Amino acid sequence: MEQDGTRSRFSQALLAAVIGALLLVPTAGHARNFFTVAVIPDTQNYVDSANPQPQSLATFLGETRFLAQHRHELKLAFVTHVGDVVQHGDGTNGVAGDASWGAGAEWERAAQAIDVLAATGVAVGLTPGNHDYDSYSYKTGSRPLRGSVMWTRYFGPESRYFAGKRWYGGASTDLHNPGMSSYQVFKAAGRRFLHISLEMEAGDAALAWAQRVIDAHRGDPTIVTTHAFLDPPADTDARLPLEVPAHRIEASYLTDSPGGWNGAQEVWEKLIVKNDQIFMVVCGHAWNPTVHDVSASENVRIGMNDAGHTVYQVLSDYQGNTSASAGGDGWLRLMEFDHDAQNIHFTTFSPVRDQRAGQHGEWTFNQPPTFSDFTLPMPVQVVRSTR
Repeated sequence: MEQDGTRSRFSQALLAAVIGALLLVPTAGHARNFFTVAVIPDTQNYVDSANPQPQSLATFLGETRFLAQHRHELKLAFVTHVGDVVQHGDGTNGVAGDASWGAGAEWERAAQAIDVLAATGVAVGLTPGNHDYDSYSYKTGSRPLRGSVMWTRYFGPESRYFAGKRWYGGASTDLHNPGMSSYQVFKAAGRRFLHISLEMEAGDAALAWAQRVIDAHRGDPTIVTTHAFLDPPADTDARLPLEVPAHRIEASYLTDSPGGWNGAQEVWEKLIVKNDQIFMVVCGHAWNPTVHDVSASENVRIGMNDAGHTVYQVLSDYQGNTSASAGGDGWLRLMEFDHDAQNIHFTTFSPVRDQRAGQHGEWTFNQPPTFSDFTLPMPVQVVRSTR
């Protein structure tokens, strides 16, 4: 079930929450009870061998170094990557990728950036996008998506990022693309959270795996990161967020796959709405063509699950922004969970540009600033959690 329609109560709640956030004044001497979950959007252009290197990689490194250096001020509890970590998955030869596209070098560059986060001990989740599958090559074609050789080697359960980590729960064993989904458990503000990195256009077997993970962690407020879920608004659409619900992406890359496939709407119906503890879906993948170095690439949708509680769905993909760096300008999405104010403040920040999008009402991405900087009420799934 979902509340759709122009000027829905969710749209009104968003605008009221944004205005209310501007009026909040910290109490002198009071230690704020908050933590931050950071979202790293698509990074494939930063590591792409076709782009100037190491200049492009410097943007990805700038993102992870910022998070590492400011983790204490942010009270950084978790970092999630929405996928398309590299440009050319190219594990087609089962060894080191397709050398003609420099895929091996791309994975090594990505590992350099993730190493910065790994050194901090902060829990991290990495979700595969279409570019991260072995079959994704401009030479061999990309549909259906298949193969996990390169992903497993660099970011699988036995990789240096996850092996032996207490917060890492494990990976899927789906026979079609084994190990492409995983889960993590992290603690923040006295609560235990579950995060699921759900593979691209997850098939029924992957959804069944995710359901088993949720069943084993009943009551833990849950975030799902999956690569493709929401589309951005049209370039000509200047309406405020939530006035018309964001479109959910239909499946295309896994069509005719032997492992089955589901579009975003099917994932919503088969997994999200049936599990009340899921309060947020985070995604990337979709962006509008660049116009004068700027791309509209943010969106927000709020749906209602079968229990009558809200689920936030948030798109963050900045690869079409190119004024400071090829393929994204270093923009990150930061989600600050404030348990005193009982809200989540979403901001968009680039350590490369040293700029916060929409902070002063500017249309940073040719979209209303409330797509970039907004506040939503703390979901009941988080409020009621006590462990």
